Amino acid sequence: MKKILVIRLSSIGDVVLTAPILRAMRLQAGMEVHLLTKPGMGELMRGGDAVDKFYTWGETGLWGQLKAEKYDGILDLHKNWRSLQVLLRLLYLDTAHAFSLDWPVATYDKKRFQRALFVKTKSPRFEVSHVQERYLSAANALVQRLTNDRGFKLSVVDFRGGLPEFARLNATQEYGVAILGGTYATKKIPVSVWQNVFRCDARKWVLIGGKNETPVAEALVSEFGDQLHNEVGSYGLLDSVHCIAGAALVVGGDTGFSHVAAAYGRPLLVIWGNTHPGLGFAAGKNNPKVLHLLPQNLSCHPCTKLGFDDCPKGHLRCMNDYSALEIKLLMQKLQAFS
Repeated sequence: MKKILVIRLSSIGDVVLTAPILRAMRLQAGMEVHLLTKPGMGELMRGGDAVDKFYTWGETGLWGQLKAEKYDGILDLHKNWRSLQVLLRLLYLDTAHAFSLDWPVATYDKKRFQRALFVKTKSPRFEVSHVQERYLSAANALVQRLTNDRGFKLSVVDFRGGLPEFARLNATQEYGVAILGGTYATKKIPVSVWQNVFRCDARKWVLIGGKNETPVAEALVSEFGDQLHNEVGSYGLLDSVHCIAGAALVVGGDTGFSHVAAAYGRPLLVIWGNTHPGLGFAAGKNNPKVLHLLPQNLSCHPCTKLGFDDCPKGHLRCMNDYSALEIKLLMQKLQAFS
C-alpha cells in the first residue's frame, strides 16, 4: 500500500473540499492517506473515511514524525510558502545532504493569472474551473505515477463524502442555520438582507458566527425574538458543523461554512457579495440543493478574488441591492428540499 502526505493547511471551506478527493484516493486507489492541516482544521474530517492519520502544523516534533513516515508521494493542495517549506524539509535527505529529485510530488493549478483577469475584465471567458476539479486532476496525476497506470482515474461524481456523520441537534424540530460570519466584511450578509430572509421563512433559525458578529446577531434577535436562537460567539468549529449538518435549510455568504452545508447535502442559499462563483470556489458543485444569489448588471462586480474590509466604492451594492422578492422566491425553491 502506497503512503501519501496531503498538505491542505486551511481554511474551513478548502479543507472540506478536499474530503471527497482524499476518500477516493483511499477507497478507490488503495492509498494510505495522511493529512497535514493547521490546528483545528483536521477535526473537520476526523471520524470520516477520507484520512488514515492526521498531523497538525506547528505540533511538537512534526518534521521528525513526517520524515519517519517515509512517504511514497506528496499531494500539495495548499501551494504556498508554508507547503513549500514542508516539501523542502521532506525532500532533503540528511544522510546525503542532497535533494531527492525523483520523489513523486503533485500540486494543483491555482489559476492565479486567470482569476486576476476575470476580476479585472469581468469577462466570462476568464472564469476558472472549480477548485475541486483541479484538486482531482492533481490527485490523479500522483496516483497514476505511483501506480504506473496512466489510464487510472479516480471516480468522484458529486464531490461529496468523507466527512464524519452527525446526529441532528434536535430530532423533533426543523431549524434553519444563518451563517453570519465571513472572512471579509464585503462577503458578510448585511442586516437588511437577513431581515428579508427571516420574514419569508418563519421557522426557528440558529445564528452562528464569531464574536465579531455579535452586534448583528443582537440587532436581529431584538427584532425577531424567539424565532432566532443566537449562538454567535458561543459555538466552536465542531459545534457549528454539527448544527449545520442537521439543519433543514442554511443561508450564508461565500464562506467556509457554506461549503460545509453543501458537503452535508443541506438545502443552501449562498448570497454573494463582491466575489463570484467564476473564481472557482463556489459551494455546492453539481448540487441541485444549492442556489446562488448574485448581483445583476453591476459593472464593478466582482472586484476581488478574496474580499475586502470595506467596499472600494463605498456602496456595497453587491450585497445591499437584493430585493425581498428575489430572496423570497429562492427561499421557496429551497423549502421544497427541507
